[in-house]
Amino acid sequence: MHSALVAGMLGLACLSACSKSGNSSRPAPSASVNANGNANTSGNANTSASARATVPHLVQVKPECRALAVAGKASIDGVPIRVGDLLDGEHWVVLEAGSSVALRDTLTSRELKLIGPGLELPCRHGAEQVLIAQGRLSTSTTLGVRPGAEVLIATPAGTVRYGDAAIELEFGPKGLHLRVKEGDAWLEPENLGQPPFKNPLHNPSQASLPPSKATAAELVETCKAAADTAAESARRVLAVGTPQAPASLGARAAAHVRNRSAARAACSIAAAAAGSVTDPAARQSLWDSITHADELWQSVPRGVSAQKN
Repeated sequence: MHSALVAGMLGLACLSACSKSGNSSRPAPSASVNANGNANTSGNANTSASARATVPHLVQVKPECRALAVAGKASIDGVPIRVGDLLDGEHWVVLEAGSSVALRDTLTSRELKLIGPGLELPCRHGAEQVLIAQGRLSTSTTLGVRPGAEVLIATPAGTVRYGDAAIELEFGPKGLHLRVKEGDAWLEPENLGQPPFKNPLHNPSQASLPPSKATAAELVETCKAAADTAAESARRVLAVGTPQAPASLGARAAAHVRNRSAARAACSIAAAAAGSVTDPAARQSLWDSITHADELWQSVPRGVSAQKN
């Protein structure tokens, strides 16, 4: 009976840390952008039909983003985005100066707008998550709001989270600037040694983060270390009656939730930074490392599902 309780606590920890962002086990395909907003991309098609796996009486639809409005020149892998196109969360959007793309999540109805010039990855892996290597973003309130659900926006300088807020965010060579127009948002710097913000930021609030001094490779190392910590804390949740489990089960589960959240943020920041790496081989190596780290921090220790009363 106790083993079942342990498994249940770990499952709750996993759900709590991941429910706000959905699945994000793989980094996005390669893409890069320079300081002038010129982008290099590689990959396949720019749009995709919703992936459906049919089982009796059940249709599973892959979450995607639908283009509601397109102004100027915005493309994926060199193919212009058109109104009605579905973005699968695996390919970067390249926006030229003066361009914008308004998007709606096909499952949650969340809406946001990408604004150029820049390089951004919305709906990362179908989750309510956006990577910004360079560019601007604005959001709206009300649509898609659910209890406990948050949107995560990651840049190389830090992350922004919100549940129901209208914000304007810009990231570029001068760092990250956030303006909260309505609702609340949480701003967390990449460098946790910086003075913390008085979160949440309320309307009307503005805040900025300086550019990160860390390279993309260094941010990936931080991601890997955070993933290792999260995986170790998952094992400690199961370490009942051993020296590895000095704290109570509740305390170990709470620590695991915090560690998973930290790993999610660190690996999202690393993925955003990797988007601007211009060398294809180096960029792919970073993607591979982020993929492994994402799988690690989201993993459940082997044997948990086999626990019985």
